[in-house]
Amino acid sequence: MSEETTLIGKGIRIEGEITGKAPIEVWGEIEGTAGTEGEFSVREGGKVKGEVAARSVIIEGEVEGQVTAEQKIELRATCKVNGQLTTKNLAIADGAFFEGQVKMTGGGQ
Repeated sequence: MSEETTLIGKGIRIEGEITGKAPIEVWGEIEGTAGTEGEFSVREGGKVKGEVAARSVIIEGEVEGQVTAEQKIELRATCKVNGQLTTKNLAIADGAFFEGQVKMTGGGQ
């Protein structure tokens, strides 16, 4: 059974806490805490200020705060990230902007 993706559309701004199991895609803005057992994506033009926790995280937009991913964080070329990243695997594309700290989990392989 595939789960529906929750979309936070352009022009939408959410303040507070978001939790769930399904994937979340942010095209708008979130200020607060967001967590999902699935994939969390901040699309180009999307903004998140606060704490994010998910199985995996893809960032194309702007994030300010702490990002924790159980499996992987991908910083794509259009992203601007300022904060702390905690994950097993990290991919940073050419052109990505990142300022902050990285904490790797799970040990080397």
